[in-house]
Amino acid sequence: MTSTSSALPSTPEAARTFDMFDLPPGYIQAPYPWFRALRDHDPVHRNGDGTVLLTRYADVRTVWRDVSAIVDKNEMFHAKFGDGPLYEHHSTAMLFRDPPDHDRLRAVVTPFFSPGSVERLRPFIENLVEDLLDEAEDRVELDFVDDFAARIPIALITRILGVPPEDGDLLRAMGLTVLLPLNPTVSPETVRAGHEGAAQFIDYLDEHVQRVRAKGVDGDPETVLEALVAAHLDGDRVSIAEVVHMCLLLMNGGHETTTNLMAVGAHSLLDHPDQYCGLGAGTGLGDGAVEELIRFVTPLQLQGRRTTRPADLPSSGVTLPAGTEVILCQASANRDERAFDRPDVLDLGRRPNAHVSFGLGVHVCVGRPLARLETRIVFPRLAARFPGLQRAGDPVWNDNVRFRGLRSLPVRTS
Repeated sequence: MTSTSSALPSTPEAARTFDMFDLPPGYIQAPYPWFRALRDHDPVHRNGDGTVLLTRYADVRTVWRDVSAIVDKNEMFHAKFGDGPLYEHHSTAMLFRDPPDHDRLRAVVTPFFSPGSVERLRPFIENLVEDLLDEAEDRVELDFVDDFAARIPIALITRILGVPPEDGDLLRAMGLTVLLPLNPTVSPETVRAGHEGAAQFIDYLDEHVQRVRAKGVDGDPETVLEALVAAHLDGDRVSIAEVVHMCLLLMNGGHETTTNLMAVGAHSLLDHPDQYCGLGAGTGLGDGAVEELIRFVTPLQLQGRRTTRPADLPSSGVTLPAGTEVILCQASANRDERAFDRPDVLDLGRRPNAHVSFGLGVHVCVGRPLARLETRIVFPRLAARFPGLQRAGDPVWNDNVRFRGLRSLPVRTS
């Protein structure tokens, strides 16, 4: 996934030769110097495949808020994945569908992620976090990713979807194989594994869809799976294939980005011990601090759009023609000095903070209230229980450009 280019970040040459499809050494561990070079020297950057990478905050916001820009990638994905379950998922799920199909599917699941619905999950989250902290206290040393961060969102999303919680680890493993092929450059082996993982996931979910159909849905649905099946039975507003792929999408969207938010958030806070200890000393995690952690981490780093009309970019003074395939780098936008003071500093007191981690427009992240609540609950409790938390080894980053996160973060609780 990385090349052998020797150009150093921060120079015009580094920006000019950068290619999201042929990454320089060290990018996975530290992408932000490359983003800064691009913002400063080549903010409307042409990748080797012809796509345009946008890295400045105002430019990213402009394309994101353009209601005419589309997400459909069927032709591109078919060329990349070929026929099969992986292509079926990424051409059927809501993430890569435009209105009116996007709106039709989103309307079914949005009520489960409303502020009120999410708030009702607070006791479950609080109890889960306390149980995991108890386990961590008994162990002294643990991997923060596998033993803590990953277990919270997967427990929540299985509950919201309506599938057995004991299947969480299996579902996460299968889901990761489906997500990894979304990276700019992937191997044939990764695509093959993606097809296999998607097929296993489809079989698993189809079994639960049939279970809910046989049982029927009386009254208000209690789970996303029930709501989707009810929508299917109510005049076929949603097809069975859409039911299955929506569940797979929510499973992946509900666990991976939040796992990364928690793991990289903890890793970042350990570099700012005064702010970390302040969370456990009674200051809590207010709205502003939650937004700052989400800005600083930006677990989903890249998204795509295709222009359907000319787009004037206010920061760069460039007009993108209609039909341009754009890669929006929200991770770079969230570190743009033109929009944020000292953007590479984690400042839990930062105000204002109009980050773009959740996207904008009709495709804004449906699960953002849940991610915010999990963040608000986890970090103050973590800091209060383990004020002396420290790394017990080197962190290991996932080899994933789109979903930046840690594969492992060894920690010692005291």
